[in-house]
Amino acid sequence: MRNLILFLWLLTGQVQADLHWQPSTGETKGHQGAKAHVFKLVDRLSGTNSSVELIHSDLERSVLFSGSELFRINSTGKNNYHALIAHENGNKYRRMAVRYLYLNGKPVDYSPSDLLAVGLGAFEIIPDPLPREHWRYTSGKNYSFLLKFEGELLTDQPVLVMTEFGASEILHSDATGRLEIAIPNDFPDVKPGKRANPPGELRLFSELTREGIEYQTSLSAEYRVSSESWQSVSLGSGVALGGLVFGFWLNRRLPVHSRRKTK
Repeated sequence: MRNLILFLWLLTGQVQADLHWQPSTGETKGHQGAKAHVFKLVDRLSGTNSSVELIHSDLERSVLFSGSELFRINSTGKNNYHALIAHENGNKYRRMAVRYLYLNGKPVDYSPSDLLAVGLGAFEIIPDPLPREHWRYTSGKNYSFLLKFEGELLTDQPVLVMTEFGASEILHSDATGRLEIAIPNDFPDVKPGKRANPPGELRLFSELTREGIEYQTSLSAEYRVSSESWQSVSLGSGVALGGLVFGFWLNRRLPVHSRRKTK
């Protein structure tokens, strides 16, 4: 029976609305000509009490306003991870969407672990830890997260994990409240070179009910194709090209009568 419930949750979870962040195409110019990142808040509920804020890498908070679902994140002038959070609250529900952004700027006297220690809402999916600066989430690698409600770790909590390219699976937190995921190698068209492969989108979603209130939380992030994947494509292309060149060279070396087709 439990497996049936989880299957139905997976089936409906992919079509029902869950509040989450996703990048909008392109970047715009922000203050003083710096690049501004644009993110779309997807599946907002109309007529709800909602708020959006950015927690800086030094834990300063900025409230963000927008007349649409698009939010432009200007440079804060501070280095390291920032947290972009959206809340929607109603009489019977609490929804939260989180995305961690790495912005460039001057060093701050805080670490990503300080940012992760800040309570963002009642129900959270917390990276443990965040990827280091130049690493990012990468296909084919394992990552861990913590599930918390009101600061307490949640055991056996189901989480729907989805990628932009259609992979989806329900995983559960373990006895310590930790969720382990392996990001799939599901990029459909891998090209040689890191810059030739745009990132995909990873999304984690979970929900629970406490005292008649439904809590929903999502965490989204981009993930990159693994270097092993695009290097193997480069190697395959190099082998094919090498075979072509060698064949051409060998053909040039053969006597003329050996290159004639037999009748």
